Amino acid sequence: MQTTYISGLSKVLHPERDKRTATDRICDGLSRSGYGLRRGEAAGESALDSFSITKNISELLSPACGMTEEEKEEYLAHILAKLKSGEKLSGEEMRFLQAEDPVLYQQAARVQMMRDSLEARLKSCTSKEEAAEVYSDSLSSVSKEDPAKEYLIAAYQKVMEEFQKSDEYRKLPEKEEDAKTPGTGKRS
Repeated sequence: MQTTYISGLSKVLHPERDKRTATDRICDGLSRSGYGLRRGEAAGESALDSFSITKNISELLSPACGMTEEEKEEYLAHILAKLKSGEKLSGEEMRFLQAEDPVLYQQAARVQMMRDSLEARLKSCTSKEEAAEVYSDSLSSVSKEDPAKEYLIAAYQKVMEEFQKSDEYRKLPEKEEDAKTPGTGKRS
């Protein structure tokens, strides 16, 4: 009979913590499972063990794993501040929202998608005037009742600020007519 204990994994993942963390609880749960981790002590594999292992592993992989409720609230406040300032969220921040606040995750995912769309549309502009029109159209398309209105407007403003600082924007002519070669009607 071979017994495998994985509760020491938490010490590797979070060596600075002395108290029992979510990782400790998850690893202990996995160690007690009859799904092959402590063979011989359990009568057999069951659907409950399979569910327990899946639940424990998903908790272990969650960005919130090992966080206290206070740490989760601080991290959520950090994410909200980024959304309000129009900054792009990292993959880890999006995974955290998906696990901890699915409603806000849906809003943030939509904001990120619309932000990316605006970035692409701005890059295809052929003049500064066109870029300003694209930006203005994007802002005016945000509904007053949109629950993510504040985040969308901030994201659009941030995208436009970043685009205006780029070399790509600086190289654009002021107006579309300025981009055409005189006398040929063709772009230079």
